[in-house]
Amino acid sequence: MQNLKILFEDSAVLLNCDRKALVVSDIHLGYELELAKKGISLPQRASIIADRLIDLGKKHGARMLYILGDVKHKVAWASPADWFQVTTFFNRLQTWFEDMVVTLGNHDGGIRNLIPHNVRVVGSRGFTIKCKSSLITLLHGNAWPESESVRSSYIITGHGHYRVELRDDAGLRLIEPIWLIGTLDRKRYAEERKYGLNTKTLDKDLMLVVLPAFNRIVGGIAVNRLGEKKPSPMIRYLLEDKTQLYLMDGTFVATLSKIREMLA
Repeated sequence: MQNLKILFEDSAVLLNCDRKALVVSDIHLGYELELAKKGISLPQRASIIADRLIDLGKKHGARMLYILGDVKHKVAWASPADWFQVTTFFNRLQTWFEDMVVTLGNHDGGIRNLIPHNVRVVGSRGFTIKCKSSLITLLHGNAWPESESVRSSYIITGHGHYRVELRDDAGLRLIEPIWLIGTLDRKRYAEERKYGLNTKTLDKDLMLVVLPAFNRIVGGIAVNRLGEKKPSPMIRYLLEDKTQLYLMDGTFVATLSKIREMLA
């Protein structure tokens, strides 16, 4: 992938544009508070996750960070606990990252008032950047991307926390988080969304990259059990025989069409 590297084990994408940038999604600060209500005790993870990101930035020389939504876990509003965790998280990140952009996710109600003023906040439709000769659209994934996305080479999202569910002959079940990387039907997408599209762009693949959740303790959805109701509107435009599923260590599992066929 030109100007884009999948960091499989790190749940991140590294962009090499005019400067290096990390792309992550689904931080879900405060999720451990939901688990605490069920009797599961885990430490607050704001500093832990921030330190993972800083270490990753240092490892790859990336001073720019894009967070594609669901910074916090509580959906509708921001609690005092959210204020503490979000503030701790960004204060820590600012010790390394020079620039940060957050796209709003469906869990980010009330978060604008919590994020530092020098961190850019973008709505749920995301935004498109020029990365050398490519256009890349970045958004959380619960909403339709902006119209410029139809001319992009890549659309990068989070939101789904996708998994693959496998069963053996004895009925034992294995559920693993995955990367979903596939080709979108650009022509159908443009026509149904009524986005203008020139012939030159039509000849090039439009790739969808769906990040796993950066917070490793959150749950997810098995792709083979998505059914007709899709969590992300872009999923309906995937060419399933050209959509590949990878485990977190980069192991190729199967195409989406094959996994559906196997587990039908």
